[in-house]
Amino acid sequence: MPKFSALDISKFGVTLTVCLLVGCATQTQQIKMNESKEQFKNGDLQNTTAAIQGAFKDKNTLYYMELGEVQRLQGPAQIPNSTQNLLAADQLVSRWEVTTSDKLRRSFSGASGYVLSEGFSSEYDPKPYEVSLLSQTIALNHISQGRWNDAMVEAKKMAQREKVIEELIQSRVAAVSKVEQEQQNNPNTQGASSRIESISGYPINLLDDEETRSLKNSYQNPAAYYLSGFIHESQGEASLAAPGYRLAIELRPQVNFFKTSIAKLDSNIANQGKKAFADTLIIVDTGYMPKIIPYQISQSFNLGGNPKLVTLTFPVIEKSTERFRPTMVQLGDKVANPELVANIDAMARKNLHDEMPAYVLRASSRALVSLAAQYAADRAAQQAANKRSQNNQNNQNNGSAALIGAIAGMITGYSLQAINVTDVRHWSTLPAQTYMARMGLPIGPTVLKYTLPSGVTASQTVNLVGGYNVVYIRMFRNRATVLTSNDPTALPPKDPVVSTPIVASPAAISPVSPQPALVESKPSEGAFAGFKKLWGGFQDPRPEESASAAVITTPVATQATPVPAAPISNPTPNSTPNTIPASGNMEGVKPYEPPNLLNSFQQLFN
Repeated sequence: MPKFSALDISKFGVTLTVCLLVGCATQTQQIKMNESKEQFKNGDLQNTTAAIQGAFKDKNTLYYMELGEVQRLQGPAQIPNSTQNLLAADQLVSRWEVTTSDKLRRSFSGASGYVLSEGFSSEYDPKPYEVSLLSQTIALNHISQGRWNDAMVEAKKMAQREKVIEELIQSRVAAVSKVEQEQQNNPNTQGASSRIESISGYPINLLDDEETRSLKNSYQNPAAYYLSGFIHESQGEASLAAPGYRLAIELRPQVNFFKTSIAKLDSNIANQGKKAFADTLIIVDTGYMPKIIPYQISQSFNLGGNPKLVTLTFPVIEKSTERFRPTMVQLGDKVANPELVANIDAMARKNLHDEMPAYVLRASSRALVSLAAQYAADRAAQQAANKRSQNNQNNQNNGSAALIGAIAGMITGYSLQAINVTDVRHWSTLPAQTYMARMGLPIGPTVLKYTLPSGVTASQTVNLVGGYNVVYIRMFRNRATVLTSNDPTALPPKDPVVSTPIVASPAAISPVSPQPALVESKPSEGAFAGFKKLWGGFQDPRPEESASAAVITTPVATQATPVPAAPISNPTPNSTPNTIPASGNMEGVKPYEPPNLLNSFQQLFN
C-alpha cells in the first residue's frame, strides 16, 4: 500500500488545485472556439475574430495562428495584420523547437516531466501538421503582397523544420517507452500502460480509416512541398524546386500535374524570360477541421487487491461530415481540374493516432497516483479521528488532523476528475482538404468562376501578370475568399509604424535581439515547477529570499509585446440561408463537466 505523510497529502491538494484550474482554462478556451465553429463555416469572419479574442486569456501560439488565419480570410486589406500575427506564432514555434528538443534530450527526468505534464500548461505545443501549415500560410501571405523572396525563405524553413519535427517525434516515442518502464517499476503505478487497446470503449475506428492509414506520417504535406517547388521555380532555383516537386510526387503519386511540373522544370526556367502567358497555380481549400473533444471512459484499476473504477478522459476527433470537392473552377474560357493534394483532416487523425500512447500513459499514471493518494488520505484522516477520540493530542495536532480530514474529503470528491485532464486544443480554423491545379492563362484581368458547396456559382475578376501567379480560394458554405499574388490592395502601408522581423530558423533566436520581439519572451517551465512555486506561496519566505526580493524589484531587460492591429471590417454580401447540416457530435460521448474545485479549495484555507 502507498504511504504518504500529512505534508505529502497537503501538497497533493495544492497540486490538485493547480491541475484543475489550468485544465479548466484550456478546456474552456477550446469550448468557446468550438461554439464559434458555425459562424466560421458560414464565413462570418468578423464574429469569428471576436470569438477568438474572447476565448484566449493568454496570447499563446494557438491564439496567433487562429487570429492570423481568420484575418487573412477577411480579404487583401487584412493581409498585413495577418502576417504580423502569423510571424508572432512563428517566433513561438521556433522557441518551442529549441525548448522541446532540450527537454527531451537533457535527461530522463526531463522526458518524464514532458510526457506526464501534458494538459497542465497554458502554453501551446503546436502539432506537427500545424507547423507545416503555418509556414505554408505565411508563404501565401508573402506571395499576396508580392514578396516572393520572403516566400522562398518560408519554403526553405519547411524543409528545415521537417528534420526537427522528425527528431522530436522519435524522441517522444522513446520518452513514452522510458516513462512507461519507470511507471511499471513503481509499486504505485504498476498498472500504467501506453496501449490504447487496453482502454475498452475508445472509438479507435476514427483514427484508423483508409485515408489515415495511407499517410506516411502526420507532418509531411504534399501541398506545402509543391508550393515550395513552385516558389523556387518562380525564382529560377531549379535545384531547390526539384526536391519539393519530388517529395510531393512521393507523397501523392496520383496527382498528374505534379509529374508534369518536374518534367518541365528545366525548360520552364530556361524560358522564363520568354513566357507570354500567366503560369498560374490555383489553390482551393475546402471543408473544416473536425472538433477534438474530451471523451470519458470508465476503466478499472487494481489497488491493494481491490478493483477501483475510474473515469478517464481522452481526446477524440469527430467524424467528418462537410466535405466538398470543387466541381467547377473556371478562369476565362479555361476550366481547371483541381486535384486533391492534401488531406489535412487525415493528417490530424494520424497525429492523434500517433500520440495516443502518451495520452493513455498519462491518464493511467495519473489515475493510479490519485487513487494511491486518496487511499493514503483516507487512512490519515481515520487515524487522526481515532487519536482525537482518545483525547491524547494537543490543539495543534487537532488542527492538522482537521486539515488532513478536509483534504481527504476533497480528494474523495474531486481528485480523479481534476487529475484527469486532456488537452484538446487545436488549430480549428484550418481547412480539411486542399486542392490544386496549374494552368497557363492569358495575362491581364480574367473572370474567375467557381461553384460553392451550397451549389451557388460565384464570380469575380482577378488580375494575372506575366510569369508566375497564385490564385487562392477558401470556400465556405455559401461564400468564398479569393486572394491573388501581387495584389496591390494587400500591400502594407509605405511607412509602417512597427516593422515585423522574420525569423528564418530556430538558431536566429537569441535572448537579446536588436529588433523588437513580437511576443514576450519568457522561460518555459514544467508543470511541477509551477506546483512547487504555488506550494511555496503558502510557506513563510526565507530571510535570504526576502532580502533578494527587496533588492531586485525589476527585470534587467524586458521586451514589449505589441498589440496586433484590430481587424478591418470588410463588407460582405448577404449570404442565403444555409441548409447544410453542421458537424454533429459523436453518439455516446459524455459531456465533459469539470468539477468546481476552486470554491472547495478556497473554503479549505479560509
